[in-house]
Amino acid sequence: MRLTTRHVYGSPPAAVWAMFIDPAFRDDVCAATGASSWTVDIDADDQGGVISISRTIPAQLSKAVTTLVGDSVTVVQTETWEAADGDGTRRGTVILDVVGQPAAMRGTSLLAAGQSETVMAVDGELEVRIPLLGGRLERELAKALSAGLAQEHEVGRRYLS
Repeated sequence: MRLTTRHVYGSPPAAVWAMFIDPAFRDDVCAATGASSWTVDIDADDQGGVISISRTIPAQLSKAVTTLVGDSVTVVQTETWEAADGDGTRRGTVILDVVGQPAAMRGTSLLAAGQSETVMAVDGELEVRIPLLGGRLERELAKALSAGLAQEHEVGRRYLS
């Protein structure tokens, strides 16, 4: 299942990138998304790099799904970013793996420079490899991931203000 999101930050790409590689921002996002525990590992600078986040979050899914996955899930998110282009645009890949579950997302991330803003876009393919239930689970997981990205955007808007 395709998952695409687009959020606009009212700051230039350099400021958004500095936010993205700030462990305090990532900690705030984990807390805001209801994570009960998390680890953040950032090996990135102006030339790009890797951001790895592992968080345990409530499985805010239907009762039928939580029967299968439990009350919480651990999601490992790995972002690999390139250096900025001349206008500040950055491209990256994003991988989300649900630990112990046959669910993952593989995709791309983009921090695109605008006039005085930055567009953060994610485009990925979400897959739940469970016969018969996979499609339903993908739809529920897509909603949860979209909500998490919206929460990240809200935390980011406050961070940048």
